[in-house]
Formats: sequence, C-alpha cells, structure tokens
Amino acid sequence: MLTLDDLVGDGVVLSRLDAPGVVLTLPAVVVETTNPPPGARSLGGNWWRVADDHPLARARALLAAGATDAFPDLIQHPTTRVTFDDPEYGGQWYLDELGMADLYDLSTGTPEVRLAVIDSGIDIAHTDLLAHVVAPYDAYSDDDDPSPDPGEYCTDGSDAVCDGHGTAVSGISAAIGNNGFGMVGLCPDCSLIPIKMLGEGAGVDSLATSIAAFQHAIDADAWVVNNSWGYTESTPVPRSLANIIEKVATENRGGLGAVVVFAAGNDDRELGDDEVEALETVLCVSATDSYGNATNYTNYGDAIDVAAPSATVSIAPGDMMTTTFGGTSAASPVVAGLAGWILSVAPDMSARTVRDLISSTAVQSPLVIPGEDGKSTYFGHGNISPATILAELFPTDGGDTGHDRSKACRCATSGSTSGPTSALLVGGLLTALTVRRRRSRTC
Repeated sequence: MLTLDDLVGDGVVLSRLDAPGVVLTLPAVVVETTNPPPGARSLGGNWWRVADDHPLARARALLAAGATDAFPDLIQHPTTRVTFDDPEYGGQWYLDELGMADLYDLSTGTPEVRLAVIDSGIDIAHTDLLAHVVAPYDAYSDDDDPSPDPGEYCTDGSDAVCDGHGTAVSGISAAIGNNGFGMVGLCPDCSLIPIKMLGEGAGVDSLATSIAAFQHAIDADAWVVNNSWGYTESTPVPRSLANIIEKVATENRGGLGAVVVFAAGNDDRELGDDEVEALETVLCVSATDSYGNATNYTNYGDAIDVAAPSATVSIAPGDMMTTTFGGTSAASPVVAGLAGWILSVAPDMSARTVRDLISSTAVQSPLVIPGEDGKSTYFGHGNISPATILAELFPTDGGDTGHDRSKACRCATSGSTSGPTSALLVGGLLTALTVRRRRSRTC
C-alpha cells in the first residue's frame, strides 16, 4: 500500500511527484488502525502517529500486522522562501546569524507547542503576543493577569510601566510572525504561557512563588519552560525547587517532559555544580555577542551546556520595541524558542532528546580548546547550530537521524538553603532592588 515510489530509505529527501519542492520524512509513521501500538498519539478517529527513527520499515511492519493504512509522516519543504511582513524582522540580526530562515521554510511552529516563560511581568495585551497567549498566570498574586505592575522597577519613583524584562524575553521566543507588526520570535506560531514570578515587594520572588510558577507550568502542560532568572550569588538550589523542575522536565506531555531552559547569569562568575543551572534536567545557556564571542558578563563553568546570541532586538510593553535588551536573559529564550521549533516538527521527541540534540549539534568556538568531554568553560558544547539541527532531523543521505543520543551533558546535586535580597538585570546592567526574601537574578 506504500505508493510513493521515490521513498527508498528512512529519512531521505525526495522529489515530490505532484507539487514543486521536496518532501522530507519525519521520524514517525501515520497509521490507520483500530489496534494502535503502544505509545501512539491519537490524531482522531482511527488515525495515530507512531514515533520511530526508521519510519519506512515501521510502516511496512504495521501494514503487515493488519493496519488499514500506514505511511511515513511527511512534510513539504517549499522551493520558495518564507517571508515575513513584520517591520522589525530585518533588524533581528541574531535570526540571520543563526540561519533561522532555513528552519522557517520548513515550519514556523505550531500552537500545539506550549512555550512557558517564567519571568517578571509580561504584557499579554501586546500585539505580538496576544493572539497566542494561553493559560496566563501571576504566581505572586495568584490570578490570571501576569501583566507588569505600574511602578515596579521604576528607579525614579514614578507609576509608569518600567518592567519590560518578561515581555522582551517572551518576544524573543514567541513573537507572532506575519501579523504586520513588530518582530518574529524563534517559534512564531507556538503558543505562549506567560507566568509572572518576579516583582517588587515582600514575598515576591520567594521560594513559594517559584514553586507556584512551575506548578502552573505543569498544570498548563508546558512543552518548553524558559527561565531568564536565577541567583546573583552562588546558592545551592533548594531541594523543593529542584524536585518540581525535575517533575516538569520528566512528567509534562504525558511523560515526554518539558524542555527546561535557564540563563547562565550575568555576574561573570563560575557556576557551582549545586546551583539550579547545573541540574541535569536543565539546559543552561551562556551569552555571545554579534561576533560569536563570549560576553564579558556571562557566567561560566561546567554547568554551561550551550552558548547563544544575546538577542538585543525584542518587544517592550505598550506595543513598543527595544533594541537594547541583552544579557543571558536574551540568550536563553533563543534556545527555548529553538526547542519549541524542534518540537513543532518532532512532537514525539522527549525533552531529554531535545536537550541532547541541541547540545550535540552545537559548534565549538574556534577561539577555545575544549576539554576531553568536548566542552569549554564559556561555551559549553559550543554555539547552538540550527542548521546542524535541521540536518540531523532531516538528513539527505538516508542515514540515521541520531535521535537515540543519550549523552548526559552533566549531572549535579541539589541542596536546600534559603537564598541571600533581588536584582533585575536588563541589558547587562544591574539595578539593585531590595526584597525581603532573597536575592534572585533575571539574567
């Protein structure tokens, strides 16, 4: 019943017979059957999607076992480039540096992918976010409005909206594309779960709000969770926080887990192996500049998994834009958005496999000599490489896609402690803010 004769091997690229462009096989099979195999994802009715790194062989096996129909999952790669009418798209230098246009030709994401941003206030009414917002939450106020509060982080004592951090982070990952406005996120058609955790005042950004924020990411079934925050001083991760991050990373998506991404921080210090960034289930991101060099503020050490450009162009509250965002806060959502893109084309991939794919395809900086483990102090496994990820997911030679990679980037212990009072890092500049509970960092 397999009818596309040109499909001669797993993972090949083939000329489409009835339309221009090429078709690429995904690592899965679409099957019509009343007896779905274990792990199959329902497509409705008697249709199912079965993940498999050798889809042609699996399709034949399913047909032999009595399936009504089975064929490798396919996606068309158009011969014409995807274009965007967003006016700031041309100024997003980091998208060009990463070669994201090639990935956008294949997919601009899907609303099924739910990307959570745990951060300061997020302007959910922003034109570049509003249409894709789902399950918004304020962990401190325990309500569904995570918008920035007037007066927060205003150094002049005004009641203006001065908190632009969470909005900018959200834009980098998930700003809507082709809406004739603003910019384009790394995964512009992904859904956004905006979660406010950081703010000013007694009890804001406490351990309790951190737990509440991650619990909401669990309840909303986030696929990716970005965290552009952390501690300014070396602080062992509280055990309860480590436990709930483990739960998000392993139990969301029916056990496939959510990809949890953390910014390395902007304190120019070595991260300890007992800090939140060093958790095994966390993808830790350092920042590079527009030349690919490590920034002079990024934290470093064994906890670093990969490096990404600090995306200076993003959105700001009130339907505004900014070109002065920065820090590792702006690098982390680049990786989170990329993880969302990966899951949009390979939705059955586990969070661990996504983390390993991003790390294993990273390209080490020519400016460093990596250690025996292939990692370097500032770049981890190297600069993220969307082009290499694209080649891994859709090889042109019929080879193995490498989805079974199980390389562990690192492991770390977790300990309990109360943190030492809070800082918001915007554009790499530190503005001290007194908070009674602990000092955290949005990077």
